[in-house]
Amino acid sequence: MLRVMLDEADYCDVPADLMTFDEGAVVFWREGEEVGRHRQARIRSLELLATRSMTRRIQAARKNHPNAFRLWTSEEEETLTELYRSGATKDQLVEALGRQEGGIATRLRSLGLLKEDEKLE
Repeated sequence: MLRVMLDEADYCDVPADLMTFDEGAVVFWREGEEVGRHRQARIRSLELLATRSMTRRIQAARKNHPNAFRLWTSEEEETLTELYRSGATKDQLVEALGRQEGGIATRLRSLGLLKEDEKLE
């Protein structure tokens, strides 16, 4: 999302992931489709609005869980399986794997080690 600050203290928020320039206009695009266009002379500034973006969420999660949102390696899955089968607690799994509780529970379910309605203890 971009905030486009225009002259006369006007602004608009544009859900864009790309911008191009076309004969004095700035064209805003989202997933390959045009979503907005403003005269370049009227634009005073552009601001990236990322307060709810996944990038910020990932960065915040990785402060405490360095492997959060990363792909699981086969070695990590083996470690998870071994630890879980040996009775490791939720906190021990979080510490050992550097991942969030939800990511660990999801992986355990995909490995068939935790039932869909079962919680990680």
